[in-house]
Amino acid sequence: MIATANRAPSIHNTQPWLWQLHSDHLSLRADRSRQLQVADPDGHSLLISCGAALVLTELGLRALGWQIETSRLPDPSDPDLIAEFRAVGQRQISARDLESLAAAERRHSDRRPFDRHEVSPEIIEELRAVSSGGGVHADFPARQEQLVNLAVAISSADRSEIEDSEYVAERDRWVRDSDAHPDGVPASAIPHVPASHPRHTDVPLRDFETGVSGRLLIERDVDERPAIAVLLTQSDSPLEHLRAGESMMWLMLQAELRGLVTCPLSQAVDLVAFRSRLKILMGWQGVPQMMLRIGYPPAHAAQAPRTPRRPVVDVLDVAPDVRQA
Repeated sequence: MIATANRAPSIHNTQPWLWQLHSDHLSLRADRSRQLQVADPDGHSLLISCGAALVLTELGLRALGWQIETSRLPDPSDPDLIAEFRAVGQRQISARDLESLAAAERRHSDRRPFDRHEVSPEIIEELRAVSSGGGVHADFPARQEQLVNLAVAISSADRSEIEDSEYVAERDRWVRDSDAHPDGVPASAIPHVPASHPRHTDVPLRDFETGVSGRLLIERDVDERPAIAVLLTQSDSPLEHLRAGESMMWLMLQAELRGLVTCPLSQAVDLVAFRSRLKILMGWQGVPQMMLRIGYPPAHAAQAPRTPRRPVVDVLDVAPDVRQA
């Protein structure tokens, strides 16, 4: 179950989480040693990532036949304690649980250009419904004016980050030249985009190729028109960051079940100033917490490689009371 929960997405594949098994509950903790100090100074992306891991933890426990009670950020004096999960009974394992669990194991962030086939309005509404709730609202900007403003905001944030030498150095520390590492972004998962032949997209993805040359070959001259999802909350509190991560994970799972692929677009929400600027530019009432590209995988292309994960022994700690027992 932890191996599946460990498949949650995280910024730069930092995997900033740890689980601890106690005699009467399981806890999920933030691993601050893996927090990005430049790209994520307030821990926003860390909490988004942990929210995704929280969903997969609950899903895995339910798929084992447990009825679970979850307490989020239960101890104000211990902000690194993300959640506590307690079994309060047994339950019938549903087909939906097993389907979602399989989707969690298959899911990966796909940085390639998507197929030209657009996501239908009916599926968009499914994704909106599954990712809205708990104080999170999902928006899917579709008007040309919205898409232009969104592209401007993302491009501006992307430019600000890549012009920051400390940001670039931090990002490059998480880019891996081989697949032998259990974390970070391997070159095999980075699309190779020649400088002489840039991608045709208004919404840029993070460029990891400054650290190494990407080895993921992509189709050229694709006019990229992905659906864009934006997750909004009323304010900008740690609990709302966590809840937005949960909504992101549910959206990704539903997309996977529908044969879609997703990829986070987090440049424009990394920093408080970026989120505030984007909120004003787009005229949103809520605070944007996360954005994602959504679309169909490239036709006739092999499945994109998944980023690696740390072994369970590195992310699961057994508390002393359990070890003594």
